[in-house]
Parts: sequence; C-alpha cells; structure tokens
Amino acid sequence: MNNGKSRAGLLAVAAGYLLYLSWQLFDHRGDTETTMTPFMRYLFIALFVIAAAGIGVYAFRVWKDAGKEEKQKHDDEAIK
Repeated sequence: MNNGKSRAGLLAVAAGYLLYLSWQLFDHRGDTETTMTPFMRYLFIALFVIAAAGIGVYAFRVWKDAGKEEKQKHDDEAIK
C-alpha cells in the first residue's frame, strides 16, 4: 500500500472524528448537567468543524498527490 494513501486515510479518519465530536456537542446542546457555557459549546463546535474541513482538504491533497506519484512510478517502470 502506498504510504501517501495510508496517511490520507488516517487524516480522513481524524477529520471524521472531529466532525463526530462537533455533532455530539451540537446534539447535547440543551443539557444543563454540564459546566460548559453555551458560548463555549458553539465556539468548540465551530473550531472542530473548521479543523475537520481543513484536515479533510489536506487529506484529499495528500491522496491526490500520492496517486500522481504512483502513476509516475508506474509509468517510469513501464518505460524501462
């Protein structure tokens, strides 16, 4: 397996986990048993969503670059 594609997969899992965390914060926004203020809850939701989007874009770029490298390597081997 290509190292770049593996890294992209791990980054995608991390982005998905951040989205999961933000959804859990959003889903339990009415709970009064927490010490987190509503402002802090929405702030962390926004931060997690922004971070997940950034990591997702980076994962896509890593995956795309790994595919290009793999194709280039395959083409170089075909020439030899």
